[in-house]
Amino acid sequence: MANFYSFSKIESFNQCRLQFKYRYIDRITTEIETIEAFMGSRVHDALKEFYDFVKNNVIQSKEWIISRYDDLWNKNYNDSIKIVKKEFSPEDYYEKGKKCLSDYYDEYEPFGQTKIVKTEEPIRFHIKHNNEEFPFYGILDRLDWNDEQKIFEVHDYKTSATLMTQESADQDYQLALYQLAIMSKWPEAEKARLIWHFLLFNKQIESSRTKQQLTELQEIVVDKIKEIEACSDFPPCKSALCNWCDFQEICPLWKHPKKMEKLEVNEYRKDPGVKLVSKYTELEEEKSELKKRIFDIEAEQSKIQEAAVELAEREQIQVIDGPDKRLVVTIKKELRAPTRKENPENWEKLRSILVKEHKYEEVSTVNNNMLSVKMKNWPKEFIDKIKTLLIDKEIKRVDLRSKN
Repeated sequence: MANFYSFSKIESFNQCRLQFKYRYIDRITTEIETIEAFMGSRVHDALKEFYDFVKNNVIQSKEWIISRYDDLWNKNYNDSIKIVKKEFSPEDYYEKGKKCLSDYYDEYEPFGQTKIVKTEEPIRFHIKHNNEEFPFYGILDRLDWNDEQKIFEVHDYKTSATLMTQESADQDYQLALYQLAIMSKWPEAEKARLIWHFLLFNKQIESSRTKQQLTELQEIVVDKIKEIEACSDFPPCKSALCNWCDFQEICPLWKHPKKMEKLEVNEYRKDPGVKLVSKYTELEEEKSELKKRIFDIEAEQSKIQEAAVELAEREQIQVIDGPDKRLVVTIKKELRAPTRKENPENWEKLRSILVKEHKYEEVSTVNNNMLSVKMKNWPKEFIDKIKTLLIDKEIKRVDLRSKN
């Protein structure tokens, strides 16, 4: 079993490589079970037992399957089960599972539509492509034979709160992999119905695969396995799924926060990491206040600059004297390049001319800095060529200078 691949193993790699490493390379075991997983397992257990009776032509009542679910819940529930969504109680999840079974029973009664072949069946098979093959493992929720349509049906129960779209079903490869396993025993399974039962929604999603799609699937899975086996870097990946991960206590993204959650207030404040964050936050807030003060100062300076330009124009002066410093007022006309946002057509034309005339490399890009420096040395005929693409703007600048 150590060398087997599975759908969940590949999904673990896709979702978070560090989680994959903990689980499948380091083989770290954990006793953590989430309430969602617990509820899903109890629903699966009840349906398995129910369909084992159906397989032998015994149809138990709805009361029976609810009672069996109740027994399974009470027998297995313990206080160590993790509840991520604190707004919901264990009783809320119990009721969800109960409703799943009740709605399912009403939907499919009297349960004689197909013949039950397997329930909760461990399956082992090989994925093959280009003379390469890899062992695979999975657990099939239920396999039926539809005698009327002469076709196998691969059933999967889902208690997740997210409903799969038809597009996702047509691209999903878990049940398609199970179809490949069934084909190794029954070649007629080349045509099969893939059926997901989203129990919380009382909705069935169905899909199928062609022979070509199954061949392509094996190629995709083999490539993914080769990527996994060549992987040497296993970084953590933060996502919404982290709250349901078994390894938060050792994950570098969560180890310290989870440790801090368990401390009393006084102990929490003494922690070196908490102290570092507190000090850094304090400095960041101070920096924000200084940035705001600088912004306010620059706004005030801008008003003074406007007043200085006004005074210089009115009095026809260029230098304004002060106690220790002077303001030097510069007023001049200058050609500048349009920005791409300002005039995209002229910007592109100017760039094209610069490239064509082998001058683009001199300036790297079309901007005002290049004009102020390079236009002093460019030939007049070239300046005339690009002048219509430039903007004639009056520049008014105020500089603070020393009296010395």
